[in-house]
Amino acid sequence: MTPELAKQFVDILKQHPKLIWNERLGGGFQGNLRTPEGRIPANGIPGEDWETCMTMNDTWGYKKNDHSWKSLETIVRNLIDIASKGGNYLLNVGPTEEGRIPGPSVERLAEVGKWLKVNGEAIYGTTPAPFKTQPSWGRITRKGDTLYLHVFNWPHDGKLILAISNTSSQARLLAAPNARLSTASTAQGLEIKLPSQAPDRVASVIALSLRGPIQEILPPGIPQAADGSLQLKAAIAEIIGDRLTLEPGNEPNIGYWSTTNDYVEWAVAITRPGIFEATITYACNDRDAGSEFALAVGGQTVKGTVGSTGAWINYRTVTLGKLSLGKGSRLPVTLKTTRKGTGNVMNLRSITLTPTTR
Repeated sequence: MTPELAKQFVDILKQHPKLIWNERLGGGFQGNLRTPEGRIPANGIPGEDWETCMTMNDTWGYKKNDHSWKSLETIVRNLIDIASKGGNYLLNVGPTEEGRIPGPSVERLAEVGKWLKVNGEAIYGTTPAPFKTQPSWGRITRKGDTLYLHVFNWPHDGKLILAISNTSSQARLLAAPNARLSTASTAQGLEIKLPSQAPDRVASVIALSLRGPIQEILPPGIPQAADGSLQLKAAIAEIIGDRLTLEPGNEPNIGYWSTTNDYVEWAVAITRPGIFEATITYACNDRDAGSEFALAVGGQTVKGTVGSTGAWINYRTVTLGKLSLGKGSRLPVTLKTTRKGTGNVMNLRSITLTPTTR
């Protein structure tokens, strides 16, 4: 689709200001709705309306031999993750050749409906919570002065910590609305005391009413290891942008690096300053090699060019240069693309800063 061809449609669309249309028209036109397919942006797409479109198995439409159905847990947690980042969930349903919705789809949608009957207030009409990072135990949505804590990983000790300095006027489980939960302020944040067992194995929701504007307690920076080094892994990076994605695995990597607008960042705690050698571990195939990047920390920058490692699954560690770093409790370490090659930039596994004497 060329810009000239697309403009013929755009001229008509602009005559109907209440229409919703998206970037799939092509020709460089973005429309008023973004539609990431099959993935959930790490931080949503701030300032824009967006929806993630996904299949219930591996196929759009209907394919009789596709039995790879997503679990109820995956579908519900996708819904929660998307809502917590300000998006909509467009979930595909493909009728059979007889016009019937397949049984596995019906079963899963019915179960999602049961979950929403109990927890719908934590999804519908909510907005993203204003936190810098996602909690390790789940996700958060917001409605007015109420935060909805969607707990995926129920704490073994019965204590859930939310990193805020606020106090709470009320805390309740949506699955047990008559039961009130006690809260206490601690140095780490607001502690909520929970029952020993989660009421819902997929996602249990706590409605937390707060007093005053949210005051987030930022966690300390990543500490130096015993030898003074800092290993900044992809799994603990903050992803800024709507395309970069943390890809799972034994050693997760950040992939789908397709634009210079997206970047990654870590906050580190330097208690033993000095000179550090910076290395990067990444993978890139032959065709996409050639992008340029810059690693910035403490007002200093080292640069590099992405070379081929032979394939997207072949990782290589490359030395970038030396950095002289002073003390800091939350010193930002930022990796940005300065010039993109013909395709994706790289699959990033880690950055390492190692003390050196020269």
